[in-house]
Amino acid sequence: MFKTKLRVVFVFFVLLVASALIANHFTGRVFNYNDPIGEVKRLYNSLALQIVTEPINTKQSKKVSTTRLQKTLASADNHLFQANNTRCADISLGEVKYKRNGDIFTWTDSDGVPHFSDKKPDFAVATYSTGFAEPLDYFELTLKTPNLPSSFNQELRIKLNTVFKVYGQIIGVHALKKVKLNLTVLAKRRAYEAAIKQRGGEPINTAGMYFHASNSAFIHYDNAHSAMRTSVHEAVHAINKAVLGYTPRWLNEGFAEYFELTKNNMQTAVVEPNRSWTTNSSIAKSVFTINWLIGLEDTWQKGDNSKLYASSWAAIYFLMDTQAGRALLKNIMLAEQQSPCSKLSEQKLKKMLYTQLPNLKREYSQWLKIPFKVHNF
Repeated sequence: MFKTKLRVVFVFFVLLVASALIANHFTGRVFNYNDPIGEVKRLYNSLALQIVTEPINTKQSKKVSTTRLQKTLASADNHLFQANNTRCADISLGEVKYKRNGDIFTWTDSDGVPHFSDKKPDFAVATYSTGFAEPLDYFELTLKTPNLPSSFNQELRIKLNTVFKVYGQIIGVHALKKVKLNLTVLAKRRAYEAAIKQRGGEPINTAGMYFHASNSAFIHYDNAHSAMRTSVHEAVHAINKAVLGYTPRWLNEGFAEYFELTKNNMQTAVVEPNRSWTTNSSIAKSVFTINWLIGLEDTWQKGDNSKLYASSWAAIYFLMDTQAGRALLKNIMLAEQQSPCSKLSEQKLKKMLYTQLPNLKREYSQWLKIPFKVHNF
């Protein structure tokens, strides 16, 4: 009997150590062999915490009833923070490939008339190379949309291509990386909530959720328009993670909100003001100054989420509105790309901000008072 108990204790201890070492591996920690008992205790505690702290970004549902809100705490945060407690890994698929495009063929007929065509004829001709190269394969999309029309998949792909084109215009196409996107759109609310809970998230008052560790997102399909907006929003989080690495919350959420109402018009990318935060193309609520917003990285868990999201969207829309603002965003994004495992500090961001936009406070205040214009790229 006593030996049996010893075996049970021994097996439990071995399983505990194995679980702790697994957690140690996936969090990037180093095991302290000088204090094995103490280290096992610490790793066990961290393992219990990490089950519910997988870094995620979520999208609040735009349609929440007053009754439902009263059942939750006013300060409840359903947009969990982008944490840095997981092993930093490159989730991109490498550089974006290019294809040559635009070769022109020319020849002169028997009457001495020169001809030019982009299609090669059946006889020998001279070739003029325009040297034009077009990006190919921005992303690899695994989109699961049970019971949804195929047109949803096609429209989402067009919108995501547009997002990449705009990013390419900001930081340069050579700075882009191919991204693997895993999106699941679920029409039944019960199925969506089950999927989120299964991965340690809290689905209440959310319409979508992106999990950094597994590079996957889940979206609730309420209607085609809202599901498309949320799908783009969550996909932008994946794009930011693969192309830039860990980024400040205001930058990450600001871009996700910015691209929600994007579309493609022939060869032009069009981004409209986000109607969640505007009325008649004007800001619908008070927002933080950009300087103040940058310093609120640690308050997203307990702050006014609505104001934080509106402020992040407004900050990005303002910077994307001018050449000087886009130049600043380029420098910030490339600096983040150089250190993908960490976020730029508040001090460095503010230095970049006021070095390139010394009159930022006055210009931003004046910009908020005028109607926002549609952005074309």
